[in-house]
Amino acid sequence: MKQKLESIINKGKMMALAGIMSLVPLTLSSQSLKSYVEPRAGIVIPVSVEKQTYNPSFLVGVDYGFNVEKIGVGLELGVDYFHSSAEYIKTNTLWQKLNLNFSPFELFLPNAKVKPYLSAGASLLTEFSAIDIPEFGVHDELSNSTFGLEFGVGATLFDRINLRAAYTFLPTSENVKGMITATMGYRFLFGGKKF
Repeated sequence: MKQKLESIINKGKMMALAGIMSLVPLTLSSQSLKSYVEPRAGIVIPVSVEKQTYNPSFLVGVDYGFNVEKIGVGLELGVDYFHSSAEYIKTNTLWQKLNLNFSPFELFLPNAKVKPYLSAGASLLTEFSAIDIPEFGVHDELSNSTFGLEFGVGATLFDRINLRAAYTFLPTSENVKGMITATMGYRFLFGGKKF
């Protein structure tokens, strides 16, 4: 009797689990997935430590991302490039990013022409620097990587044009406290897919 009861309970658990698992694809399939590739351009302004100044630099980059429209959440992978210089130092930087975006407008006003959003994520800056001090005969080349945390705001206009301003905090960098970026991009959409 005890074994029969355990068998019935186990079968009930299995059926309940199977029922829950069968709902997951149904739930996901009802969500609209819009993916895009976005070439971008803008400026980056390093926030320097004391007694060191950097000029703003021109930045170019490309993102690949997708948005789950019905919940207003998106994920974005990107890489940027910029060249910066300070006294005696010239640096080329590759900037890899992973950001999570949230747009309440996707939830409440899906047909709005302008959709503001918030973003947060992590980044990795890889810098290739050349140091030249001719009066002392110094020439050196070095590279290093720095981890960053990014927070930003942006807006998409007509689902295509994307404007963004962000601050990236660089806790492990010896040269800068962070980076301020302002970019504009155009999204090539692969949208409206169901998954």
